[in-house]
Amino acid sequence: MTPNLKNMRFIVLLASAVLLLPQQLLADEDVHHMLKKMVQAVHGLSYEGTFVYLHGNQLESMWVVHTLKEDGERERLISLNGAAREVVRDNASVTCIAPDARSVSVGKRILGRSFRAVFSIDTSQLGAIYDFKVLGHDRVAGRPTKVVAILPKDQYRYGYRIYLDHEHSLPLKTDMLDSSGEAISQVMFTHMNVDPHIDDRAESTLEGKELYRWGQRNSTQTRRPVEKSNWVFKNLPSGYSLSIHTQRPSGKESRGVDHFVLSDGLASLSVYIEQQGEQSGLNGSSQMGAVNAYGSLFQGHQVTAVGEVPVATVKRVATALQRSDK
Repeated sequence: MTPNLKNMRFIVLLASAVLLLPQQLLADEDVHHMLKKMVQAVHGLSYEGTFVYLHGNQLESMWVVHTLKEDGERERLISLNGAAREVVRDNASVTCIAPDARSVSVGKRILGRSFRAVFSIDTSQLGAIYDFKVLGHDRVAGRPTKVVAILPKDQYRYGYRIYLDHEHSLPLKTDMLDSSGEAISQVMFTHMNVDPHIDDRAESTLEGKELYRWGQRNSTQTRRPVEKSNWVFKNLPSGYSLSIHTQRPSGKESRGVDHFVLSDGLASLSVYIEQQGEQSGLNGSSQMGAVNAYGSLFQGHQVTAVGEVPVATVKRVATALQRSDK
């Protein structure tokens, strides 16, 4: 090959690389833009639909209606199989209705607690621990979708494959993925309708619930935030940090139970610490679907880590606990 031809080939390859690089960067930006639109749609649209939730060997079917009011969002969930259940959420509270038990419980809403909690994320901050990709197109609930993936860079978190409605950017299907890319839980809509005039359907229509047994849960008296802790986590998996620390009475010890929530911005898990009692707690690992738990004894305390994360994560976090030097 003559020098001129070699130079020409080099120039062509270099030009191709220069042209392809911005396209790849644009593809990455498109994923974050698509996920941002998804978050806005989930919280900013009024919609109703039926979805199925597959976790472990359990299959649940539910109807959901989400509306916007002057005081914020309202979400209503009704189970369509198994025991009758109804949950109504607004910005301040969660009301759980169990018709079979003729009971109603009302509690304070914890930020992010929803069947769509995963969709309240700022993906632009997660590039060090997750890859974001556009996978292509598919069809869910009779509607065309764009498919995106959130893939972990290590074994300490699950991945996600999300099918976004072309028209509204709502997630019509979400697969939680293990390290081999297999779905370990799925949420999929079989019907979805976006309608700004569905406000009335967000209110519970169950008759006679005023005659049910009512209860209060998660009151401010039973759980308090902790500013200074006797415990510290060292050598955590990359990206994980402490986000919440509260205490609640155990009924036996004045100090009660310490509850820590750790998160990487997408995945999260809880760690519970209480003094060792007469009955032994969890020792080793346990699994139920995508939820893993790991328990051990540490300096006279039962330590239990649990969350929708891989078993390697709960084990490493539980064994990362140490007494604070302060």
